[in-house]
Amino acid sequence: MGSPSEESFTEIYRRYFSPDEDAAEEEAVTSACTFVLQTFAHIRPPPPPRPILRRTYILRDREAANERLMKDYFDAAPVHGPNVFRRRFRMSQRLFLRINNDLENTYDFFKQRMDARGYLGFTSIQKVTSALRVLAYGNTYDINDEYLKMAEKTTRDTLEHFCYGICQLYGKRYLRNPTWNDLQKIYEVHLEKHGIPGMIGSLDCRQWRWYNCPTAWRGQHTRGDQKGPTLVLQGVASYDLWVWSAFFGVAGCFNDINTLEASPLIEGYISGTIPKAGFHANGNDYEHGYYLGDGIYPEYSIIVKTFSETFDEKRKYFKKLQESSRKDIERCFGVLQQRWHFIRNPCRMWHKDKIRMAMYACIILHNMIIEDDGKAICQNYIPEDLVELPQATTEERLANAQLLRSREIHNTLKADLVEHAWAIRPIRSNNDHDEDSEEEVGEEFEDGNFEDVGLDAGENEEEEGENEDDTEE
Repeated sequence: MGSPSEESFTEIYRRYFSPDEDAAEEEAVTSACTFVLQTFAHIRPPPPPRPILRRTYILRDREAANERLMKDYFDAAPVHGPNVFRRRFRMSQRLFLRINNDLENTYDFFKQRMDARGYLGFTSIQKVTSALRVLAYGNTYDINDEYLKMAEKTTRDTLEHFCYGICQLYGKRYLRNPTWNDLQKIYEVHLEKHGIPGMIGSLDCRQWRWYNCPTAWRGQHTRGDQKGPTLVLQGVASYDLWVWSAFFGVAGCFNDINTLEASPLIEGYISGTIPKAGFHANGNDYEHGYYLGDGIYPEYSIIVKTFSETFDEKRKYFKKLQESSRKDIERCFGVLQQRWHFIRNPCRMWHKDKIRMAMYACIILHNMIIEDDGKAICQNYIPEDLVELPQATTEERLANAQLLRSREIHNTLKADLVEHAWAIRPIRSNNDHDEDSEEEVGEEFEDGNFEDVGLDAGENEEEEGENEDDTEE
């Protein structure tokens, strides 16, 4: 369509701008302006097309990265030995391959597939290695770009799928409530190691700093004794540092009492889903075991606290025994944070469900490592032992809640444990004999006789350590 000529504009002016009737003047002007705007809109050139924005593709050579990874750790004669593998992967190669095979056989994400360009993607070993490196060292997601040649987004997606797979595949076994057989073994070990019967484990809470907490949520996730928003982890650990109960995700403003009341641990006793495994203490029988806690916890029948004041030798001995035995959960938290720096550093995730999945995955892997090392109290797990008990009725729930919060049972249990621990305490004569032996060893040091006290063995250990370093280099 061509542009209108000069004669056509003259004709338009005569027709619309010189009307015979004044009533049609406004309509004529409006029509003329509309025509002019449409004409100039047609003459104006169209805007240039927007450029198509595509992601930048970097040729990282993932095949070469996979070959280097296999050569370093997984070949028949790898560059790094089992000690280095254990230190960098936080587990043995046997356990690593078990997890890798289970994830690859269950989830399509961990299978090596073709991408949109027809190239092979990452192998399952590369993806599992990427997730474990992030959990172990607590680094940012782009840390694997140099060694594994994996982009930041791929590393983040891999970590999320890895944590989800660990929780789905192993959560039922490694985050289970102790069965009746498990409780009998736990009672036996704790009686031998701590000298008190009926102890299931130690109970405590730990705060995890949430760096990327949304601004609208910071008030409910901040507590006065913390520097910023946090999430609360409640755990129960036994002497072997196995985590028997984990509850994570409540707001940081919760204290230990609020967290305990909201946890499934209390609900399990009220609903009757936790098996009854009785024990005997000072001539009295109790149908449930107990947990050692600090002074903030309420006086429940399943919680044993220490004494704030001691006025006799029995109470002093039990106070020392309870406080030393309660360190199991403190040691467990320390090992968890040292093994997985991801939960030692402030959390940089945004979504609570993903944060919760990452925490539970670290706890499950922690229990798997204990079992793989042969240090678990309940080493031989039988799935048939895990029997789901029926839910209690309303009347039974009320009765269970009343027994759970009974202060009378709490005080009676504590008194019986004091008497029982004092009755089976180590004999004083044996302690005197040990002190005499230590004095004899001290005299040998003063005489200059070092042959029988292990000094040569220490020098041999240092020489062996130097040889191992030379071999590794």
